[in-house]
Amino acid sequence: MSLKDYLKKILYFSLISSLARKKNINLWLVGGFLRDFYLKKEKIIPEEKENFDFDFCVEKDVFSFVKEFSKEISSRYIVLDEKQGSFRVILKRKSLIFTYDFTLMRGATLKEDLSLRDFTINTLAWDLSKNCLIDYFKAKEDIKKRKIRVIKEIVFLNDPLRILRGFSFVSFYNFKIEKKTKEVMKKYKRYLNKVSPERINEEIFKILSTGSSFRIVKEMDDLEILEEIIPQIKMTKDVYQGSYHHLDVWRHSLETLKEFEFLYKRKLSKDKETFSYLEEEIAKERKRIMILKLACLLHDIGKPLAKKIKKKKTIFHTHEKIGMQIVEEIALNLRLSSKEKEVLKKLIYWHLRPGYLADCVSISKRAIYRFFRDLGEEALSVILLSLSDWRATRGVLVDEKKKKKQEKIMFKLIDKYFEEKKKKPLPKIVDGYDIMKRFKLSPSPLVGEVLKRIKEEQVLGKVKSKKDAYKIAKKVID
Repeated sequence: MSLKDYLKKILYFSLISSLARKKNINLWLVGGFLRDFYLKKEKIIPEEKENFDFDFCVEKDVFSFVKEFSKEISSRYIVLDEKQGSFRVILKRKSLIFTYDFTLMRGATLKEDLSLRDFTINTLAWDLSKNCLIDYFKAKEDIKKRKIRVIKEIVFLNDPLRILRGFSFVSFYNFKIEKKTKEVMKKYKRYLNKVSPERINEEIFKILSTGSSFRIVKEMDDLEILEEIIPQIKMTKDVYQGSYHHLDVWRHSLETLKEFEFLYKRKLSKDKETFSYLEEEIAKERKRIMILKLACLLHDIGKPLAKKIKKKKTIFHTHEKIGMQIVEEIALNLRLSSKEKEVLKKLIYWHLRPGYLADCVSISKRAIYRFFRDLGEEALSVILLSLSDWRATRGVLVDEKKKKKQEKIMFKLIDKYFEEKKKKPLPKIVDGYDIMKRFKLSPSPLVGEVLKRIKEEQVLGKVKSKKDAYKIAKKVID
């Protein structure tokens, strides 16, 4: 299909053209719609991927044009940025939503306007009056070569978030950032602290949503961009971990992400239950898998502060607790939701626990019950984090036979997680009121502890009646 025919798919495209002629306004279709056409043509994105977001660059009188257009299609307009002359018209047709953005041309010419866009791949324009494509900056060539290239340095100063957007394009389209553009990104990375945390985390999670997160994060790290966003990362670099590790703390954390993505691609994504679990949304457009990937990068963030040398051995006792506190600060700085913050903290705090279980000669039913009780919904994420952590640990003192045995145990724990989820909850034998009445207690945390222990013994088959429950309660209270 030619671009001209493709443009006919745009609802009200002919109306926009005729209105522009009537009002004697030069108007161009620009941005993602045209980029996506050529991405499809080069088979970089699938044909069926539809784009219903249309961006128009308007030479003059943009407000007058938008008012008339919205009136013609019986819709309303939204002011995006009055100062910049940016407006939006949204149209709903059954289950589809069409978005038309109209923005006043920046600069004296279209070429100047396009030169201020983030990357060349977004500089294509279609002239509605002449019905022809305009490609001043070799956008088509860069799309074909899968190249991310900046035109003017000032675009990163105008909006430093474009540095991260460049990496988002790399992750989504498997592009490469050209050397000169990388140099400019590194030069302006310090301005990222001027960008709102909400916009930062949106781009970070876009990158973590793809299957090639490790490669992109590594490229960002090579330019020292990550530590501009999460300064605490810097202290993990060059921290020696002892002979059980072959990498320093930070490179081990990167390797953990790499191992998780390898596991996901080869095994986890093929298991329906695990795939569905990782695809669950824990916040708007944020899936478990994204938070888990972030946890891979931050799971040992507490090690530099916990590091001690004891009897010539490097130890990191309580690094998970220190790490949890640091991660809380990071989550607040990035403006993560309260749910995202709590999940992330839980993953960091408990990431060693599956390893402790796997180290046991035999794992008791009680230990397994307590593990799943304490970790709840996050149990599977913690197991996967721990498994990836183990696989990323390849120092000279690592016993490979023991490591393989522990991996098998962790995969059994994954199966156990889904087994436990399918079990019907046991009927409640006693409640808090029963305990308070029987033992003349006032409401207090002790009552909760008693009920918690009774439930544990019930699951293990040791409590089957009220009499059994009261015996356990007495032991806890005494």
